[in-house]
Amino acid sequence: MNLEELIEKAKDIKIVFFDIDDTLRVKTTGYMPESIKEVFSKLKEKGILTGIASGRCYFGVVPEIKELEPDYFVTINGAHVQDRNHNVIYKNPLPTEMVEEIISWANDEKINYSFVANENVIVNDWDKLAEDAIGPIYGRLAEDKDYYKKDDIYQMLTITERDVDDTLPENLKDKIRLVRWHEYSSDIVRFSGSKAYGVSKVLEKLGLTEDNLLVFGDELNDREIFDYAGLSVAMGVSHPEIKEKASLITDTVEQDGIYKALEKLEII
Repeated sequence: MNLEELIEKAKDIKIVFFDIDDTLRVKTTGYMPESIKEVFSKLKEKGILTGIASGRCYFGVVPEIKELEPDYFVTINGAHVQDRNHNVIYKNPLPTEMVEEIISWANDEKINYSFVANENVIVNDWDKLAEDAIGPIYGRLAEDKDYYKKDDIYQMLTITERDVDDTLPENLKDKIRLVRWHEYSSDIVRFSGSKAYGVSKVLEKLGLTEDNLLVFGDELNDREIFDYAGLSVAMGVSHPEIKEKASLITDTVEQDGIYKALEKLEII
């Protein structure tokens, strides 16, 4: 699709969802350009709704992102959806028996893991790999291998140097998948879950369709939402597969990629 066609299609956009890490802000440094505040302000002025679509849980949505006052939060790769007033639109926690099956598999493989609740993230063991992978996002986390007995768990993470995708036992292969987001960690998500599914719940509530949706992202957990959205923009640092799926490829966070893309699409 050429730029003129993209601009024409952009006229239907009524809501924009953004990934956080390496999309709105740089994951490793926390840098977020001033242009992001302008983006949210200008979209609001035009009556275009905004949302966050992240692998993070709400607990992990950093203050500077919340201060942008997005209208919706699709978190934990679509497993929990709420509006800016904390009204829950959709939630899909893992069944306790599934969590226990995942723990059993992880123990057999001698790999560490974390529990992701809506308002908390807990590890079974805080080690150097956890510090390298999870530390830049959540900071130092508490340890509690039985935390799943105390709170709804929406997702788990592997923490290992090894590629363990092919080690899932038969009782889990048709229930969960591993989506790598870091050299030492993968999201453990249900087959039925994705950012796209969570966002679809928001669109359904608003009476909108995918043609009214624009998304920004960069990593493999954005695959489904890029396939789903009417328009999608990949950041400059995006995974090659995400760039291939994108309607448009823009610059990096540091180069004001989001602002430039919205200007190019004549949305702002």
